[in-house]
Amino acid sequence: MKKILIALLAVIVCLSFCACGSQSSSKPTSEKSYLSLQELVSDPGFQEAIAADESENDMFKTSVSASSDSVLVYEATAKKTYDKEDVDYLSNRTSEDISDKFGLAELQKLLKQYGFGNVTIDFKMYNGDGTLITERTYEPK
Repeated sequence: MKKILIALLAVIVCLSFCACGSQSSSKPTSEKSYLSLQELVSDPGFQEAIAADESENDMFKTSVSASSDSVLVYEATAKKTYDKEDVDYLSNRTSEDISDKFGLAELQKLLKQYGFGNVTIDFKMYNGDGTLITERTYEPK
């Protein structure tokens, strides 16, 4: 979780340096703008920021994709196959617990900074064998 926050802060600092460049004209700097959510999630820098949490999270491998310009799909796949008792525990976690564990509120804030403030996050958690444990939908705040 700390690494996600650090990565997000690093991205924010980089963006602020780009936005506060020393050009005197009123034209925007060379800061990259994204025309679609699909373009943003395919950007290597964005993927790197999302993947930064994996080294801290020894239980799940995460990935993001966009199913449309207003829906981000966040998938967390367990690195091992859990038994029924553990799957029941994971599937009964509250939406708030899941959001805290995977930094989904911070992800929505990051998306807003990129100009995608009205994005729904479809979260899907899979067991190591590929079976779906739980799925949740996080609406924009």
